[in-house]
Amino acid sequence: MRQIVKALVLAGIVLCTIIPAQSQIRVYAGKYNDPDKWFAGAGYRIGIIPLIDIIPNYEYLFVESGHFSTLSVDGTIGFLVVGYAGAGIGTNFAKGSGTDTKTNAVFNLLGGVELKAVPLSPFLQLKYVMLSGGGNTLMAGAGIHL
Repeated sequence: MRQIVKALVLAGIVLCTIIPAQSQIRVYAGKYNDPDKWFAGAGYRIGIIPLIDIIPNYEYLFVESGHFSTLSVDGTIGFLVVGYAGAGIGTNFAKGSGTDTKTNAVFNLLGGVELKAVPLSPFLQLKYVMLSGGGNTLMAGAGIHL
């Protein structure tokens, strides 16, 4: 599983150096429905060709004890109306207090709307996260591009 994480990070770094002029850092926050927790995330949107982006991202959930986070690489197709939809894969890391860290493969389905006409391009996003170990969840968030 660590090899997958290393490969995802390396792919993200390589992509970030290939197309810097069409790239944006994105930060966002919101709430998962299961677990019912707030999260914060950051990613790097890389414009591959017009309307198609690759977004390596990391999300951290604020849990009472332990650790819960996700590292993903999502791809999106933009709509001319300022909406987008996409899917991605990643790895989830979960650690309860006094337990070992568990990792699961993650598959994401996502969509949202973005206001590209103003600076920072604010956006709203829904993401359905499916864990290989079971326990699907829906997250809703809002953010800006830096």
